[in-house]
Amino acid sequence: MVTASATAAQTTIGVDRVAVSQRLLIAAAFSAGLAAVTYLLMVRTVLGQRFDNAALLGSLEQDPSSRVHDIFFLERINAASFAAVLLIIVALGFARRRRVLGVSVAVAALVSVNGTDLLKDGVLTRPFLVADDALRRANSFPSGHTATAISCALALVVLSPPAIRGLVAILAGSYSWIVAADVQTAGWHRPSDAIGATLICFAVICVVAALLVRRRPTGSGLRLTHVPAFAVLIVVWGVSMTLAALNSVRVLRFLAHTSEPVQLTHALLNESYQFSVNLTVAIVVTALIILLLLLGPYDLDEPATRATPAPSIDSAR
Repeated sequence: MVTASATAAQTTIGVDRVAVSQRLLIAAAFSAGLAAVTYLLMVRTVLGQRFDNAALLGSLEQDPSSRVHDIFFLERINAASFAAVLLIIVALGFARRRRVLGVSVAVAALVSVNGTDLLKDGVLTRPFLVADDALRRANSFPSGHTATAISCALALVVLSPPAIRGLVAILAGSYSWIVAADVQTAGWHRPSDAIGATLICFAVICVVAALLVRRRPTGSGLRLTHVPAFAVLIVVWGVSMTLAALNSVRVLRFLAHTSEPVQLTHALLNESYQFSVNLTVAIVVTALIILLLLLGPYDLDEPATRATPAPSIDSAR
């Protein structure tokens, strides 16, 4: 016989499950919309391309040894390493006895990376709008390397137990925002490419998390590392936004001049690069903070257990 308190608890969990799923879907839709706006404003307009290219040219002003180091680091991100990480994610899901969760977030990461490659190669073209865009005419939006790092980081955050989810967000997240910055330092991508990849991956992982909440049992857990994680992430966000703001004045003044050609000084190129990198890091950190807030104390899948015999009628009495 089910007690009234048990029924109330189940009802509460059911209501929370619907609410969490709805919030995740809203976040996914908003992020996908921002990705579309980023593409339209920064890739399909003259003003956006001028900023994108100034930041790209600014990467050439950086220390050559740093660029070489970043390129070496980015070259380690390839199909083989990505496949290895996906297998690790699935294995962690099995180790936690949450097989559906592990496989689902691994699929979400795979869809994110393959989806960004598909969009970049055949859908989101880059029109030739400004003269300095001849530096790199090929489509580059969104960044595949950024998508690989971000999608794996977000997948690990969703997969991890609520008690250590904040710690995972810092460790995996720091790797992802370093990659998002390094693809720009190496001169491989423009800022719009890294920002767009971040927004797309966040949207995909939120959709998958929302489906898991709706279709799988949702357990409540502890949030031991959430508060210190929020503190660390907010500090990183604050520093990044402050540095971006310090470089924004000269960059905005440059963008205000619509006539071409505009003299691109070394200082202007460097400030455009610094602005874009710090803004990108702030966006990645924002995605991590929002995901932690949306997931809260919830574990999106209950552990798989062995089947137990049904209680007898006598024991039920």
